Amino acid sequence: MSSSPVEQEAAQAAPPAPDAADAPRAALLRRVRAATGWPWASLELAEHLLPTSLGALAAERGTAVHLPDAADASAAPDLAGNPWVDGRIARTRALAAVPVTGPGGDLLGVLVARDDAPHAPSAEREQALADLAALAAGAVMAHRQSRALGGLAAAVAAADQRVALAQAGLADRHDLLEAVLDTADVGVVALDASGRVSVLSPLVRAWAGLPDHLEAGAAARAATTALCADAAGTVLSAVRGPLLEGLAAGGESESEVVFASAAGAVVTCVCRTRVLTTATGARAGVVASLTDVTAERAARAELERSNAELEAFAGIAAHDLRSPLTVVDGYLEVLEDDAAARGDARAVGWATTARRSAGRMASLLQGLLAYATAGAPETAPRQQVPLRPLLEAVLADLAVPERAVVELPDASPVLVGDPVQLHQLLSNLVGNALKFTRAGEPAVVVCGASELPGAWELVVADHGPGVPPDQRGAVFRAFERGSHRSGAAAGRQHGRVEGHGLGLATAARIVARHGGRITLDETPGGGLTVRVRLPRP
Repeated sequence: MSSSPVEQEAAQAAPPAPDAADAPRAALLRRVRAATGWPWASLELAEHLLPTSLGALAAERGTAVHLPDAADASAAPDLAGNPWVDGRIARTRALAAVPVTGPGGDLLGVLVARDDAPHAPSAEREQALADLAALAAGAVMAHRQSRALGGLAAAVAAADQRVALAQAGLADRHDLLEAVLDTADVGVVALDASGRVSVLSPLVRAWAGLPDHLEAGAAARAATTALCADAAGTVLSAVRGPLLEGLAAGGESESEVVFASAAGAVVTCVCRTRVLTTATGARAGVVASLTDVTAERAARAELERSNAELEAFAGIAAHDLRSPLTVVDGYLEVLEDDAAARGDARAVGWATTARRSAGRMASLLQGLLAYATAGAPETAPRQQVPLRPLLEAVLADLAVPERAVVELPDASPVLVGDPVQLHQLLSNLVGNALKFTRAGEPAVVVCGASELPGAWELVVADHGPGVPPDQRGAVFRAFERGSHRSGAAAGRQHGRVEGHGLGLATAARIVARHGGRITLDETPGGGLTVRVRLPRP
């Protein structure tokens, strides 16, 4: 009488040799199976009944329970979600549970028979089980006497729990989890609902310098004792913080944590947490996956350092080369004037050609300087810059052709940014729109501004040759000039666009530095529309 219902059912497959105390119980259960024709029977003692026990239903009602189909929620709402019915332990369909009472009417236990197939009601079967329940009272009393001698109550409860877990397949799941944790290239840490560490993958142990042989809870305690004063980060201070926050707040989160082992190794990880919930929605714990980004962050820092050096070099080189080039142009101008005074047309032509080349080189250096400056680190504070006065200053600096038309926006939003770079941005965009026109047609440029959620959108539209859709991404790269079709050249070979290919590249860098976005569209009727979105404060 010391075995649990699960042990009793398992004994049917390969029953051990019963001792003197087990013999009445075994004989009783054989008679129950014979009377019902069902494969499983058990005698559940009152002191061992759990809320999920099949016999608990009869114990609560105080009368026999006979269910043709226990899975029918309308007939047995009390069993909805019971692990013996929904498949977590078993899939019971037919159920008979008859209370076993003592001489004084007190509940001694419940005689249970079940099957995984439904059965129609049977008065003979119910009467047979009632008779066997009366016989079971003596067996239960004998069992209690044996239990008093053996002191096995605690062992029975523990055995019930272990066997039920094994029946639910938790052991196999645990083995699978261990295998996954051993081979995964990400670290995993989990807390139970009370906030205690329940899972600590080998990778996390290695990052934190914790021994492999300690179970998760002991490893966490070891980290608390040995490393909790380490400000750089430990299993508990770096990982348990985001985990506990996630357990309290629910949902998902992402943060960055740093591990520092006792040996001095430092690992930077991205920590993504997710709350675990039960079928009823209750929080059962929280799990975190940790990805090592140490090498990635180091590579990014090195790339940023290298880019900064290259940008600084380009700016210095462009600036320093302009001075001697100015001197060269000055002497070429003197030679040109001298040749003209002497009437030497060939020398004048040479000097003119040389000055033209020097001018192109100066333009290229100016573009390089603007491009390098656009990518330099931020040095000036952001300021409020009204758009319309800024556009008027840009037009004053540009060489606007005589017949060109430039429309300014009626509204004048106030932008926030570096005024020098915003001036450079609009100079490049409006200058391109004025330069690239259709053959024989004056430039028509429309500048606009509109308010979007959280941003201003600036628009510079022209009716020039435009940029083919397949080149609208490439023209933002440095020295990429792209190609276009003019209205008169449609169907012929693409012509190369004049310039150095730095205007849109510089504009893109300025927009990126201000946290915005720049895109190219086609103007209705033909041409290019540049859209710039800059965030509003």
